[in-house]
Amino acid sequence: MIKIHYGQSPLLFINFIILFYSLGVYMTMKTPEISKSYTHLFCLIIVNLILAFYFTLRKHKLTFLLYLILFFLLGVMRYLSFTFITDDNIKNYDNQEVTLTGIICQMPKIRQDSAGIYHLTYVVDTKSIKQKEEKTATGKVYLYQKQKNLTNLVKINDTISATGTIRLIQNYHNPNLVDRELSAQEEGIYATFSIGKQNLKILNTSDKFSLQEFCYQIEQSFLQSMYQVMPENDANMIFAMLFGGYNIEKDILEAYSITGIIHILSVSGSHISLISLFLLSLGKFLHLPRFFNLILLLILIIFYTILCGASVPVVRASIMGLLSIIALHLEEKSTAQHLLSIIALILLLFDPLLLFNISFQLSFASTAGLVYLMPILRSKLNKLKLPSLLTDNLALTMSAQIFAFPIIVWYFTSLSLSSLLANLIIIPLLEILIILGLIAFILGFIFPFITKILFIFASLILNTSNEATFLLTKIPFASIYIPPLNFPAILIYYSLIFITLNIKIRKYLYLLLQKYKFIMYICSISLIICSCYLMIKPSPLQIHFIDVGQGDACLIITPHQHSILIDTGGSINSDFDIGSYVDLPYLRHYGINKLDYLVLSHADADHSGGASSILQKIPVNHLIIADEDKDLYAKILKLPLNNPLLAKAIIAKENTTFNLEDIHFQFLQNDEKENLKSSNDSSNVLKLTYHNFSVLFTGDLPQTQEKYLLNKNIASTILKVAHHGSKTSSSQEFLEHVRPQLAIISVGKYNSFGHPSKEVLDRLNNLPTKILRTDEKGAIIIYTDGYNFSFKTFLN
Repeated sequence: MIKIHYGQSPLLFINFIILFYSLGVYMTMKTPEISKSYTHLFCLIIVNLILAFYFTLRKHKLTFLLYLILFFLLGVMRYLSFTFITDDNIKNYDNQEVTLTGIICQMPKIRQDSAGIYHLTYVVDTKSIKQKEEKTATGKVYLYQKQKNLTNLVKINDTISATGTIRLIQNYHNPNLVDRELSAQEEGIYATFSIGKQNLKILNTSDKFSLQEFCYQIEQSFLQSMYQVMPENDANMIFAMLFGGYNIEKDILEAYSITGIIHILSVSGSHISLISLFLLSLGKFLHLPRFFNLILLLILIIFYTILCGASVPVVRASIMGLLSIIALHLEEKSTAQHLLSIIALILLLFDPLLLFNISFQLSFASTAGLVYLMPILRSKLNKLKLPSLLTDNLALTMSAQIFAFPIIVWYFTSLSLSSLLANLIIIPLLEILIILGLIAFILGFIFPFITKILFIFASLILNTSNEATFLLTKIPFASIYIPPLNFPAILIYYSLIFITLNIKIRKYLYLLLQKYKFIMYICSISLIICSCYLMIKPSPLQIHFIDVGQGDACLIITPHQHSILIDTGGSINSDFDIGSYVDLPYLRHYGINKLDYLVLSHADADHSGGASSILQKIPVNHLIIADEDKDLYAKILKLPLNNPLLAKAIIAKENTTFNLEDIHFQFLQNDEKENLKSSNDSSNVLKLTYHNFSVLFTGDLPQTQEKYLLNKNIASTILKVAHHGSKTSSSQEFLEHVRPQLAIISVGKYNSFGHPSKEVLDRLNNLPTKILRTDEKGAIIIYTDGYNFSFKTFLN
């Protein structure tokens, strides 16, 4: 057995410390009421520290346990201190119009929309806020501004003043999405500040030299020289690979994602590893002294990090990239393992929110795969007498994917089976392209003509790589769906890896199994019985109200896994594709790879805007639409009028019905077309009935149309409140006829319509009805057996 009482097995010891520290951070995030006992927590840490020191001196068997408890408490304390909001923080001015004064601390991110308008995003370090009086304020904000051209850009370190509305950073609160709020808070950014049509006032222009601005100007000069010799899309893509920051076409992003090589499209640890490897090889070729070569490498990596903006993700990528190179070159693999654990612990102690950062999770898991598993896989593959290049690539790809598997599946619900081919064929081409691009960048200051030739070669390589990537996406099973693992499954997965890699643990567990055979048999039989019970146990009907912001989207999953999607959400005045980035990830998270029915209540963008992407990506057996002009649906669905699916679309009429298993669906609405004055008037009204349980879906139905339903059986257990709680819907008479036990309002925070209205909330509160809102609770899931129901929300 491995002894770790008071200092033996240091690698195991530090890994357990990371685990318990991470548990402290995670549990504090999930249990915010811990913050109320801050003083008691501090006292506990002091007492535990004294006990740990005393037990260390005595070499007591409980020393190890005390250190684990200490780091658990430290994780709790670090999360609380890192997320503590002072009284003067900008976050306390949520949804208030203020005049903000601050200093620009980053070069703006620039995006041009289809109308040619430039959207600028600055990061401002707030210094003061003025409402009736001026007060000191702290914290950074994203400042959004629109311009017709790119003249008069504000520079770094300029002091500015602007009037607008402070709003907290918003995220779609659904499972498996990257948390934008936590990611921004890592960099000290707490809110957004939109100034509308007003201009920034520059109070003070700084004459200080800004390294970030200097690097930005160099990058822009480099980008303009690329535009002269290659297509703009190629230039943007190569620039993104080298320095990050530019938009890449959606179809290319998807192809690189399917083939598992999307990390190459932004500055990541693999970039640093590649540059380091190239510089080390170049130094070896030039016979440079090893120490001099390493110092030169460190200087150049620091320069490259600064050139890329020196943001938190880039700095982290640099650290992880250098660590990967060290791991691959160290003869003693245990040194690399110790180094990985120490760096991870230092990073987490410095920034506990890294635990929830997808970039850190993938970087750490992939690097762990390299230092722990790659040497073993490489030695096994060497026995097959394969070419060394193939062996190394196989070992590298497999070890990284095995360790990162639960993270990849959680966020992407898929595993790329084509990634091996992509890593063997495409990654080497793109690595050559990156090196060529960096050489061109350096030579551009001295030999502009040679730089242009290199650009042409880079563009040719890029197009070849893209074509090869698109071909790989078309091979069978290029990417397969895998449901996300829950926490116990992830724990079991990494425990099995840990046991597999540790010979002493394996031997100890074998002896334990031999000693307690009878107990193990009983446990195994119990586990099989429990698994069989769970498999045959009737599943409940699930009704998911997805958080799509200011819009509607509801997913119904029957006990036998049939699926119906009612509306998709969508943005009215935005290019954001809610179908691709919110709906589809949600469907995949719950194992939905096809839809039996897609029901659109009406053709408004906030109800049907995401449907186009859904129809392109997954099979839909039946499409049901409202009785509106099909031209409207052709436009919103981005389909030609003669498209077979649109041509066969079912137009919901009075008493149109369908059944799935024991669940009955019936449309209830007014068929008198002369009374319909708007798209909202045409809204489909759908009633779901499952034994004694029912749900009424009302789209954006206004009060003028509600009166036609009063003589129908609209009494329902649950009501999806019409038109996001608008005062033009949900009359008192209508609500009294429905008399729901639970009312769901699908609405976006900060919406400009004032939804839900106070009048509707008051009407619902006058009934014995509980109200749940997606802007407050995130995704809402109802479970029912047809007689009783329960619910859970994403934001507890």
